[in-house]
Parts: sequence; C-alpha cells; structure tokens
Amino acid sequence: MSDLENIVGISEPRAAKGSAGSGEQATGGQIEPTRFHATVPTSRGAVLRRFLGRYGTLIGFAIMFGAFSAVRPDVFPTWVSIRSIIDLAAPVIVLAVGLTVVLNAGEFDLAFPGAAALVSVVTVQASASLNQWAVPILVGLVVGVVTGLIGGALVAMRRAGSFIVTIALSAVWTALSFSLSHGGLTIPVHNETYLNVAFGRALGIPFTVYYAAALALAIYAMLRWTVFGRYVRAIGSNPTATRLSGVNMSITRVGAFTVMGFCAAAAGVIITSRAGQYSPQLGGGLFIPPFVAVFFGTSVLGARTFNVFGSVVGALFIGVLQSGLNILGASGWLGDGIIGVTLIVTLMLGTGRKAD
Repeated sequence: MSDLENIVGISEPRAAKGSAGSGEQATGGQIEPTRFHATVPTSRGAVLRRFLGRYGTLIGFAIMFGAFSAVRPDVFPTWVSIRSIIDLAAPVIVLAVGLTVVLNAGEFDLAFPGAAALVSVVTVQASASLNQWAVPILVGLVVGVVTGLIGGALVAMRRAGSFIVTIALSAVWTALSFSLSHGGLTIPVHNETYLNVAFGRALGIPFTVYYAAALALAIYAMLRWTVFGRYVRAIGSNPTATRLSGVNMSITRVGAFTVMGFCAAAAGVIITSRAGQYSPQLGGGLFIPPFVAVFFGTSVLGARTFNVFGSVVGALFIGVLQSGLNILGASGWLGDGIIGVTLIVTLMLGTGRKAD
C-alpha cells in the first residue's frame, strides 16, 4: 500500500480471491470495485484550537481571578470584594449591552460618552431643583433617548458613516455639558434620595447590579425574540438582502441608536449617583471599557458575534482586572495596557483561526 493510501485511506482495486493473473474473478471475470475508507486522521492541534476557541476566554478569566485570589487571599476572594467588583462593572455592563445593539446593526456609536456627560449634568441640576429622584432621572433618560434619536437619524441619512457622525455628536454633547455646568465646574449632589439610587441595597446587593441585570436581560430578549431584534441582526449580517426583503433599515438604525442613548443615560445616572457629583471628566473614562467588553465578548464560548452574554462577561472581566490591580496598588495605566493585551490574546484564541 502506498503512502497516499495510508494517509487518505483509499485502496486500489484488488483482484478477487482465486482470480487469474489478469485480475479477473474466477466466477465472472469482474474486477472488485474501489473501496473508500473515510479514515481521515484527527489533528490534536485542531481539537485544541476548537476547545480554546470555545472555552479559552472563560479559562483565562478563571486563571486571572485565581491569581489575584492567591496573591491576596484575605481580600480578593471575599463576598465584599465580589460585590464591589459587580457594582463597579454595572455602568460598563449598561453601556456594553447598548453598544451590542448598535454593533449588531453594523454601525458604530462614539457619541455615548458625551451623551452620558450631558445626561449627568442635567439630572444633577434637576435633582437639586426638585429635591427628589424620580423626575430628574426621568428627565435624564428622556435626554439620553433624544441624543440617540438624533444620532440615529443622522446616520440613517447615509450622508456620512456612523463613525464620523457620532464623533461629531460626542463633541456637541460634551460642549453642551460644559455649557450647562458653567465651563465644566464640578456640581455636587445634595439630594439624599438621588444618592440612594446607587447606594441603596436589596438582599445585600447594590441597586446598580439590579439595574444592570434588568437592562441586560431586556436587551437580550429584544435581540432574540422581537421583530426589531431580528431586523437589527439582519442589517448587520447582510444589509443588501435585508433591504431587498423590504425591511425599513432607516427606522431600525434609528431604533438601535435610541437604545444606545437610553443606556448612556442610565450609565450617567448610576455614575453621578455613586460619585455624589457631576464631574467634567465623567465622559472620558467611559469610552474604552464598553468597546473592550463588547469585542471581548465575541470570543466567549466561541460566539464570534456581538452578544449580550459575552458583553456582560467582558464587563465583569474588566471589573475583576481593575479591582485586582487596585488591590495590588498598581498604576492605572498598567490596567489599561493589560486590558488591551488581554483583549488581543483572547480574540486570537476565540476565533480559533487566522483571518483569510
């Protein structure tokens, strides 16, 4: 048998037992047909790549958590620390799941930090004037929805890409927030009921965790089980076919950006309530983590697509990393660098293959 036969598993025609030298069978002179043996060898490397592509991100997450726990076993692996990590990740979760909707629609939104800053100054000033929490938060959410509507409408016009449009809008929203805060002054929160939005607890868990979980579940259900969610995913996967099928792509895009605007408003409320003030630097720290969380999430369980579960895991990953480095007394820039490197590594493992 040749080397090719050993590798592929194909045997040459064989003469029947008892045939003559010419290869004919003794009974009928027929040659036995070729037999194909489907015995393609399995590569251990391919199996390992598939395994790492599906579970590598979660394994890396567990290793990181275990490493921090081993270094500081008295502080890190405690319920107080875990609760603090989830609470810290809540605004990132809120922004990441909103960004998941926009990215599923094949668009980018870079305006949400400015929108969150604008909502923050509006809600803080409203809470001081009205001395309650419900109406200021409602006003802030409306402002966030309006910013999303404006962004979605401009993108739907297709005069420019969402990247350029939302960068411009981010500058506009940031300028408005500076104007309303008299040049970017810090505005403290004196309304105790507004502060309770972030500091209140139920069953020992901060309210912010419940807000983030509820919003993540709502957006997951929307993307998975509603017509709007199916349209969003269809536009992102094949816009030409979606347009030819009669879907109103402009309305769907506006809806996706509106969801992002609502999430930006919710994040702004959570951050100002937790910090007890509006700060002009609020928007700057919100830009990178949500994007990292969403793209990190594409490698979770080998999804290779933007998904709510992966985005939540990505946000928690960032929370664990930042909390662990803070406990170890590391500098903030080190955390940013590690987040970037870790994202690249996990995406390489998550795809399980090279780009074509």
